[in-house]
Amino acid sequence: MTKRPVSLTVIAWILIVLGLFGLYGAATLGSNPMAAKMLAQSPVPLVVNQLWSALGAVVGFIVAYGIFKGQPWSRVLYVVWSIIQILVGLYISPMKALLVVSVIVLVVFCIFLFSEKANDWFSARGFMLKREG
Repeated sequence: MTKRPVSLTVIAWILIVLGLFGLYGAATLGSNPMAAKMLAQSPVPLVVNQLWSALGAVVGFIVAYGIFKGQPWSRVLYVVWSIIQILVGLYISPMKALLVVSVIVLVVFCIFLFSEKANDWFSARGFMLKREG
């Protein structure tokens, strides 16, 4: 079996850590006065922002699990979910400039998730959802 590239391990752990921060942030969003002030500018209620953050964290955990297990669907899920998050963020985020960071992270992660070594780890090419052979 092919050894998992270090870059994929790092990406998976980053997703786990960001997911934990996301869950914590979702749970404490209403009690943070600075966050409440920013969210007052958002077109959606606080609870929608909290649910969206929690859902993003769960999807991040699922993607990390798939990366650890070498499941090709995990990188496709990451790309699709990230694009959805950015598009929704354009609507609900009061700080749209921060979305530039999300786009940069998406591009950098995709470079590693679809590299030759990653293709060998996932035993798949491109946007395949299942392993080859």
